[in-house]
Formats: sequence, structure tokens, C-alpha cells
Amino acid sequence: MADLLDYNTSPLVFILKVTAPLLFLGALAFYALTRKYYSGKIRLLLDTLILFSFFTFVAGWLRIYADGTEFGFTKEYSLRWFQSIGYIVSAGCFICAGYKLLHLFEEGKQ
Repeated sequence: MADLLDYNTSPLVFILKVTAPLLFLGALAFYALTRKYYSGKIRLLLDTLILFSFFTFVAGWLRIYADGTEFGFTKEYSLRWFQSIGYIVSAGCFICAGYKLLHLFEEGKQ
């Protein structure tokens, strides 16, 4: 059991690194397919969720390659910078989607 939980040798590490971006790719496809059935504010909300899923997918996919040293990156200039930027943009899109959802039906409350 200890070998299974060791980050350096466990096969779970790669499985989880691949599974997470694939789940967000599935969410991206789901939102994109659902988008055509809606218009107006709900469609804008879905567009924001599409951006959230896209940037989370990209950041998660870059995580698979860690530093990216096999692509010419170094430890100082690694892919982890792009992972962090992707996650920050993703979080911003998610916050924006929450804000849009909060104010989705607000105009009728006057």
C-alpha cells in the first residue's frame, strides 16, 4: 500500500494526471453541446463555463508534462508557469460564471 501512495513510483499519479484533464474536456464538450439550446444570459453563462473548462483542461494537460524539460524548458523556465496561468484564468472564469449565475434573474426583482 505504501508503494501505491508513493508519488515517485505510484501508477496512480499518471492515471490521475490524465483523468483530471479528460474530465474537464468532457465538461467542455457537454457545455458546448448544451450551448445551442439556449440564448441570452444563460448562453453567456455557458460561454463562461466553456472558457473555464478549456483553461482547466489546458492547465491539467500541461501538468502531465511537469516541467517540460523534454521539450527544451528548464527548471527555471518550466511549463509550470503556464499551468499556473491556466489555473488562474480558469478560476477567474469560474468566478465570473458564479457572478453571472447570481445575477441571472435579478432584473425581474424590482
